[in-house]
Amino acid sequence: MNGSISKNKTTGKYDFIFDAGKDPLTGKRKQIKRRGFESKRAAMNEMTRLKAQVLENDFLDLNHLTYEKYMDEWFQERKFKLQHSTFEIHSIFYRNVIKPKLGHLKLQQVTPLQLQKFVNDLVNQSSYSAHTIHLVFRIISSSFKKAVILKLIKSDPSIGITLPKTRQREFTVWSIEQVNFFISEAPKIARLTRYYIAFLIAIFTGMRQGEILGLRWKDIDFATNTLYIKQTVTQNGEIKVGAKNEASVRSIHIPSKLADELKATKALISDEKRLLGDKYHENDLVVCTLDGKPVIARNFRKEFYKVVEKVDLPKIRFHDLRHTHATILIHQNVNVKLISERLGHADIQTTLNTYSHVLPNMQKTVSDQLDKIIGV
Repeated sequence: MNGSISKNKTTGKYDFIFDAGKDPLTGKRKQIKRRGFESKRAAMNEMTRLKAQVLENDFLDLNHLTYEKYMDEWFQERKFKLQHSTFEIHSIFYRNVIKPKLGHLKLQQVTPLQLQKFVNDLVNQSSYSAHTIHLVFRIISSSFKKAVILKLIKSDPSIGITLPKTRQREFTVWSIEQVNFFISEAPKIARLTRYYIAFLIAIFTGMRQGEILGLRWKDIDFATNTLYIKQTVTQNGEIKVGAKNEASVRSIHIPSKLADELKATKALISDEKRLLGDKYHENDLVVCTLDGKPVIARNFRKEFYKVVEKVDLPKIRFHDLRHTHATILIHQNVNVKLISERLGHADIQTTLNTYSHVLPNMQKTVSDQLDKIIGV
C-alpha cells in the first residue's frame, strides 16, 4: 500500500495519493487522493489514518459511487436470489420510482431525512397504495442493509423511517360446514380436475400454493403421515429449492383422510407414467400436469374457481383455503404457536396479526370455561 506526498506548486500546500486495493463493486484498483494540507506532517498523518482504515476494511471511498451505481451491482445479486416474477416487479419499481429520486445521490451521503422525504412524497404526490409504498421501501431498506454488510456505508439510513399505515387485507373463509360440503360434493362433478388433490392438501394443511405445487412424493412419509416442505413452484412453473423463509421449511402432520386421498392419487400418477413412458417428465411431483410437468399457477387457480362455481359455494381465492384452515384450527382452540408453526410463519406475531379478528372469540371461550370450572 505505497503512497506519496508532494507539495502542490499552484497552492503551496501538500497533497497525497496511495493505492487502496480493488474497488469492492467493480474489481478495479483504486487510488485515494487528498489535497490541501498545510504541512507535510498533516498530510502524512491523514494518509496514515486512511491507510489504517483501508486495512481494517472501514474506508469508504464515495467520490464516485452513486446509489444508482451501487444498485446496478446489487440487482445482479438479487437476480439469483429472487423468483423471476418478484425480481421483475422489484426492477420495475426501482427504475420507475426509486432511481429517478435517489439514484443520483452519493451512497454514503444518503440521509434518513432524504428517505423520509422520499416516502412522504410517495404518500402525498402519488396514487400508490400504502402496501405498494411499503414494498418500494423494502427494496430500499434491503439495499442499504447489504451496503452495511459490504462495509460500503457505516450505518443504515433507512432505519427509523415512518411509513404509512396499512390496513389488514381482508380475506374470506369458508365455515366448517362449507368445507365439508365442498369435500362431499366436488367428487360428484363429471370429469373432476386432476388438481382436486391440491385443494384437499390446502384445506387439511394450510400450505401455500407454491408449496403444494412443489410437493414431491419423496417428501411424504406415509408411515408417520407427515409432509416435508423442501421446495416450491413459482408462478411461472419453475421449481425452486427451499421455501419462502427459514420457518417455511417445515414438516406437517396430516390426517388419515388426506393420506388415503394422496395414496389414491399416487396410484393414478403411476399409471400415467407407465402409459407415457419416456415422454413423462419425472419431477416426482404430487400435483403436476398429465405428463409430469410443474403446474402453471394461473391455470391451477382457474381450475379451483371452476370447481367452486360448480358446487355453488361462495367464491374465495385459493389462498383463502390457507386462511380457512387456520381459522378452523383457531375455532377448535388449537394453540396459536402450533398453528404458526404449521403455517410456516416467520414468528407467532405474524399469526396473531393475521387472525386477530378471530382471536376475540377464543377469549370469550376461555372466559366461559373459567365460569364452569371456578366457583365463587
